[in-house]
Amino acid sequence: MSIGIGENLTESFGYAKDKIAGDIGTWIILAILGIIPIVNLIVVGTFLKIYRGEAPKLENIGKSFVDGLLAIIISIIYMIIPTILAIFIGAFLVFNPVAGPLSIFEGLTPVGVVLIVVCIALFILFSLLLTPALINFARNGFGAAFSFGKIFGMVSKAGWLKYILSVIILGIIMSIICLLELIPFIGFIIMIILLPFLTCWSSRFCANIFE
Repeated sequence: MSIGIGENLTESFGYAKDKIAGDIGTWIILAILGIIPIVNLIVVGTFLKIYRGEAPKLENIGKSFVDGLLAIIISIIYMIIPTILAIFIGAFLVFNPVAGPLSIFEGLTPVGVVLIVVCIALFILFSLLLTPALINFARNGFGAAFSFGKIFGMVSKAGWLKYILSVIILGIIMSIICLLELIPFIGFIIMIILLPFLTCWSSRFCANIFE
C-alpha cells in the first residue's frame, strides 16, 4: 500500500480511534501498564503487533513481553555504533594525543569538525533505520532486525524523501501534542492517558509507510 503522508495520518488516526478509543478497557490497562517499569515491556510488545498487521490486543502477554524486551535490545544495539563513535570523538577532541588536554573548542580542528559531522550523520542514519528494523523484526523474527539489505530495501521502496518527511511531520505533530504535559498539575496525567492512543497512531503510521 502506497499512500500519501496526509492520507496516512488520517488512516492511522482512524485506526487508533477504532482500536484504542473503541476499547476503553484496553486503553486504561495499557496506560497503567505503561508506567510500570519492566512490566511496560508488555505494552511495547503489544504495539509491535500493529507492525505485522495484528490488532493491539492484550493477548498472549508472555510473547508480548519477550517481543518488547527484544525490541529494546535491538534499539540499544542500533545506537551502540554511533554512541561509541561519539565517545571516541569526544575523547579525541578534549584530549589531543599530540597537544595534550584541550578545551572542546580548541579541539575543533577541520578534522574534528568532519568527525563530528560523520558522528551526527551516523546517529541520524541509524535512527532512521531503527523503525524499519523493528518492523522487520516484528514480521520476520529477531535476526531480521539486522538484515540490512532488506531494511535498506524497505526504505528505498517507500522512498527516502517520503520516509524522512513522514518522520518529520509525525514528530512535529507528536511534539505539539506532548506540550500538553506542560499543563500544571494535570499535564503529566493527561500524557499518561494519551500515550496508548498516540503510540497506536504512530505505530500504524509507520507500518503503513513500509507496506
